[in-house]
Amino acid sequence: MNRKSKGLLVCGLALASMAWAEAAGLCAAGETAFFACQTSRGRHIALCGRLPEKELQYRFGLEHHIEFQFPEDKNLGMDEFLFAHYSRYQTNRFEIRFTNRGTDYTLFDYDEEDGERRSGVRVATPDGRVRDLKCAGPLTNRLGELKEVLRCDPDNALNLMRDCP
Repeated sequence: MNRKSKGLLVCGLALASMAWAEAAGLCAAGETAFFACQTSRGRHIALCGRLPEKELQYRFGLEHHIEFQFPEDKNLGMDEFLFAHYSRYQTNRFEIRFTNRGTDYTLFDYDEEDGERRSGVRVATPDGRVRDLKCAGPLTNRLGELKEVLRCDPDNALNLMRDCP
């Protein structure tokens, strides 16, 4: 095999692995994983969608068994999610929030100045209980791509320096 053929083979394998990575977890082939990780208990947390089609859906569960998804109709997702972001030197915090049946869900990814990174989903029930399901292992974060397409969360302290319409 000549040098050019080897280069093409490597590029082809890289593209194939990228396509597999996009389809891995709870996001389907052809969808973008805007947020994806696995918890220490083997559950997947994902925010999947297609921007030109304005599809967006939160999913939670096992790789081949979605236990919870919101909204049911992914075509309504752009209207259901709120965006928050804060950034300063060595600190970057993203949050995407939605409410389902009185329960608030917040996808979060905090990259802190102390080098610590915390990510996952925070679930706050109407009776005041709050639980963080944290990511353990590799994380996909493309939440910044949603800044211009999701509504700004006016009630989120991360947006204090940003005007929400």
